[in-house]
Amino acid sequence: MSAQDIADRAGLSVTLVRRVLRTPAHDTTAPHIARTSADAILGIPLPHHRSPGAPGLTDSAEASWLLADLARAGWPATTLAHRLDVNARSIAKVRDKRSRLHLDLALRIRRLHRDLISLDPAGYGIHPTDIARTRAAATRRTTATAA
Repeated sequence: MSAQDIADRAGLSVTLVRRVLRTPAHDTTAPHIARTSADAILGIPLPHHRSPGAPGLTDSAEASWLLADLARAGWPATTLAHRLDVNARSIAKVRDKRSRLHLDLALRIRRLHRDLISLDPAGYGIHPTDIARTRAAATRRTTATAA
């Protein structure tokens, strides 16, 4: 977090926060900071760092198949990644059979598949060219794994 982020969350001036964060020189003493200011800085909650709702790892075979099925239906990886709140690269890794993934992500993929598989991507703003490209790539991946 930057000094500005800390100041915004604590409701203090950024100058005061910078003074607290500044490391004192060897021959000087630490600055005197009021107890209420120190409590405001130390008591701020850390930014939300996404932790899995369901802990643990699971096999990725089902999630891989579900993502490949969505690709065959024309849903691009970037759209799926956006809806799952992950990077498109993560979607590609899972789809291409990463051995294990977080259980939370596997459950979200299952839910997303259930919600999107019967829908037409064109009705959700996906360009027809992107749909065709996604379907063609899914077909190539399917024939490559079958061979």
